Amino acid sequence: MIVSRILLLVSIAMPVMAMADEHAVHSFERKQLTGTYFSEGANAADINGDGMADVVYGPYWFEGPSFSAKHEIYQPVPQNMDRYADNFFSWLYDFNGDGRNDVFVVGFPGTPAYVYENPGQGGLNRHWPKHQVFDWVSNESPQWLDIVGDERPELICTRDGFFGFATVDWARPFDTWDFHPISEQTASKKFGHGLGIGDVNGDGRQDLIHSQGWFEQPMTGALSTRWFHHPVSLSEGYGGAEMYVYDVDGDGDNDIITSHRAHDFGLAWYEQLPGDGDSPEFRHHLIMGEHPSENKYGIAFSELHSVALADIDGDGLKDIVTGKTYWSHHRQSPQWDAGAVVYWFKLIRSSDGVDWVPYKADGEAGIGRQISIVDINDDKLPDIVVGGMLGAHVLTHRVKSVSEPEYQTAQPKIYDGPKLPQVKDAQALRGPKSTIDAKTGKVPGAIEGETLMGKATAGSTKPQDMSRFKSDQWSNQSQLWWTGAKPADTLTLALPEFTGTVDVEVVLTCAGDYGIVQLTLDDQPLGPPIDLYSKNVVTTGVLSFSKITVEGTGHSLNVQMLGSNPKAKRAYMFALDYLRIVPADTAD
Repeated sequence: MIVSRILLLVSIAMPVMAMADEHAVHSFERKQLTGTYFSEGANAADINGDGMADVVYGPYWFEGPSFSAKHEIYQPVPQNMDRYADNFFSWLYDFNGDGRNDVFVVGFPGTPAYVYENPGQGGLNRHWPKHQVFDWVSNESPQWLDIVGDERPELICTRDGFFGFATVDWARPFDTWDFHPISEQTASKKFGHGLGIGDVNGDGRQDLIHSQGWFEQPMTGALSTRWFHHPVSLSEGYGGAEMYVYDVDGDGDNDIITSHRAHDFGLAWYEQLPGDGDSPEFRHHLIMGEHPSENKYGIAFSELHSVALADIDGDGLKDIVTGKTYWSHHRQSPQWDAGAVVYWFKLIRSSDGVDWVPYKADGEAGIGRQISIVDINDDKLPDIVVGGMLGAHVLTHRVKSVSEPEYQTAQPKIYDGPKLPQVKDAQALRGPKSTIDAKTGKVPGAIEGETLMGKATAGSTKPQDMSRFKSDQWSNQSQLWWTGAKPADTLTLALPEFTGTVDVEVVLTCAGDYGIVQLTLDDQPLGPPIDLYSKNVVTTGVLSFSKITVEGTGHSLNVQMLGSNPKAKRAYMFALDYLRIVPADTAD
C-alpha cells in the first residue's frame, strides 16, 4: 500500500512492459485531482461497479478512468494545513458482502475509525451511511492486512499503549470491532512511528514488528494471549513508517525494511542473521541518510513518513517507494521546505551484494502518510495514488523502449562529492563551571557569544536569552544560538584581534537537540569532536585548549556540524556562551 510518482529507466525482460532485453523508460503522468488538503492518504478501487478503479481522497471519490467527476462521501471540509486532517488513511473493502467496495477511514491518531457503507448505484450521489467500528486507533502507520491467517484483513494498530489488532465480526461488520492486545502497555498512547507485519522467523505465521523489536505470533491463542516479544533495535531513531518483512538479499530468510525517522532522515534494511537461541540478529544497512555521502548515488531527503514495497519494474523483486511527506511537522522538520520529491529504489541482487538504485519519480506531488500502488487503468502496470498536504494525485505508469545512450544518460551516477565528517572520535567534553561575577553577571574577560558576527553556510544565528533555564548559568544570561544547520555545515565567527601563543577557553551549551561539532581556531582543531547531547539544558563548563599559536591579528572561531548523538533529536543545534582568549604566559 504505497505510493509514488515515477520517472526512470530500467532494463527489464517483462513482455508486458517491453520487449526482452530492451531498455525501457518508466514514467508516470501526474494528474492532480485536487489541490485542497483533505487527508493524509488516498487509495483506489472500483466504487461504482464499472470495472474501473476510482480514487478515494478524504470526503470525495473521483470517478475513473478520467477522475474528472468527483462525488461526496461525506460533507467536505477543507483541512487546516497548520494543523492536521481528521482523515489519515483509507482502505476500500466490501465489508458486508454486497459486491460493493465500502470505504474504511482511520483519522488522526487516537480517534475512532469509521466505515462508510457504499449505498450502490442509486445512492452514490448522496452522502454514505457512516458506521463507527472502532473507538481508538493509535500509531501513525496502521495496517489493514491479514495477520491471523483467516484470509480476512484485521486492523493492526496500537490502542491505549498496547500493540495489537482489531477483528471484525463478519456477520455484523458494522458493529464495534474487538481489539486484541498482544503486548504489555509499552506503546505510545496515541502516536508512535513504525509498524508492520510479516513472518520474521519462518514459521508460517505473521508476526508484528515495530521500531524496537517484534512480537512472535504463537501457534495457538493468537487472539487471547500476549505474544512473545523479541527486543531488537529496528530503527536508528524514533521510528518511521510502514515496516516490511521481505527477503532482501535472497538468502532464504526474511529481512526488514523501514525508514528511521518519520519526520527526519533515514531509510534502511536490516539483514537477518542467525542469533543465539530462537531470536535472530539483525545487521543494519543504511540505504539513505541525511547527507548525500550516506547514499551511494548522493540522494538525501527528509520526512519519509510512508514507505511502500512493490515490484515497480516487473523484474520479480520488490522495490521501495517513498518520498517527502511535505509539511509533516510543518516547520519543525529538517529541510521542511525542500522539494516534495518522490523516489523509488530499485532492488538489485548481485555477487557484490544488495544495491538500491534510486530513481526520482516527481518533485512536486510529494507523499502523505499513505501511498497506494494500484493498477488504475487495467494495463497490468502499477500506478500510484497519493494524497497529503498538497492534495491528491494520480500517477499513471507508462513504459517506452529507448536507445542505449538514452538509457545510460538516465542512470543515476555514483556520488563523488564531499564526504560527511566522521563522528566516531566524538567526546562529551565537560569542564568546571564558569566563575560568573555576581555584580555584572558576566565572566571577567569573556567575549560573549551573542556579540560575535557569524557567517553560516546554512541556517541562522541569533542571541538567545538563557535566564529561564535554571539548571545552569550562562555568562550575561545569553548565548549565540545557531539553528537550521545540517551535517557538514559550518559557522565562522570573526574574533577580536590578537596574535601569538594563547590559551583558549570556550563554554558551549548542551541539550537534547544539539549536535556534535568540531571547533577550530582558524585551521587548528580545538580538541576532538564535541558531543553536545544532554537530557537537560546545561553548559559544557569551561573547555580549555592550551598554547595555540597563531600569526597575524585577524582570526576566527570555526564550528563544523558533524552529526548528532543517536539519542539526540536531529535538530543539529549549537550555541556559544562565551570564549576567553588569554596570552599563554599570563593565563590564570
